[in-house]
Amino acid sequence: MKRIQFIALIILVIVVSGCGFQLRGTASLPEALSRLQLINDGLNVGQFRQLSDMLVKAGAALQSTDGNDSVQLKVKMISLPERNLVDSANTGKTIVQVSKRLSYSVKKADDGVTPLQIKIIERQVNIEQDSNNLLGTGSEKEAAEKTLEQALFSQLVFQLKRL
Repeated sequence: MKRIQFIALIILVIVVSGCGFQLRGTASLPEALSRLQLINDGLNVGQFRQLSDMLVKAGAALQSTDGNDSVQLKVKMISLPERNLVDSANTGKTIVQVSKRLSYSVKKADDGVTPLQIKIIERQVNIEQDSNNLLGTGSEKEAAEKTLEQALFSQLVFQLKRL
């Protein structure tokens, strides 16, 4: 019985690998994007470091100066105005939508004019704020913003892999 299970497992592995199946996140950046010059257009130091680390993990070699074979990736992130979705006067709780927008462009360094792609990614998250606990409200908002930044950077890397 165990021998049949083992053989079935081997056949399953061969079939799955033979059809080109890959686990999500295991693919690396395309060869054209393997050498990147990351241009900061308003990211803070922590955001820039986080994005740099994610790009390196995805297989990019980051360059600090223009190279003939490098590609420029210009990234900008802004916080959008908060929106109050629900306000409960009797409990002091408010549901607020926190949103961020990431815009990026990709262009060859030697052809500094023609962008290959300009994209905008937006994400939002709803958080419940308690007007009776202002310290907790601030930390919840900071945590939501960090989560949004992580999601936006992950989406950026995912889109770069698909170019």
